[in-house]
Amino acid sequence: MEHPLLTCQVNEASFANVVHPHGEIDLSTVPILRGALDEAVALGRHVIVDLTDVTFIDSTGFREFLVHRRVCRENDRLMVLVNPRDRVQHVIETLNFFQMIPVFPSMEAAQTSLKGVPLPGDRRSVGSTSRDDRPRVRPPA
Repeated sequence: MEHPLLTCQVNEASFANVVHPHGEIDLSTVPILRGALDEAVALGRHVIVDLTDVTFIDSTGFREFLVHRRVCRENDRLMVLVNPRDRVQHVIETLNFFQMIPVFPSMEAAQTSLKGVPLPGDRRSVGSTSRDDRPRVRPPA
């Protein structure tokens, strides 16, 4: 999926599908992000959005994350964000977005967290984790 300002790839990792947006997420590019998120969610696993290469995001991008988070939750799956750049991290902190979607500082931290969360139909015994126990990136003190 491509646009002059944004490209997105979807890859399968060990515990989730990973969406890799590269570029700017705004009103003109959000359909590219939407397509990638649709694809990742349709594969039936947890979703990790790697924000490493996102240089800008506006409210339409955050709205799209919330729409797909809802779809994931309706299907007993999680969506998390990882490794936002400073500019994007600042917006996440300003909006307190980490209270709606967990934000992790690295892919490894996100994958470690998702290892303990069973997918629908997974019968392994896992202790429950309350919403407040999830790691999130917090503003520096």
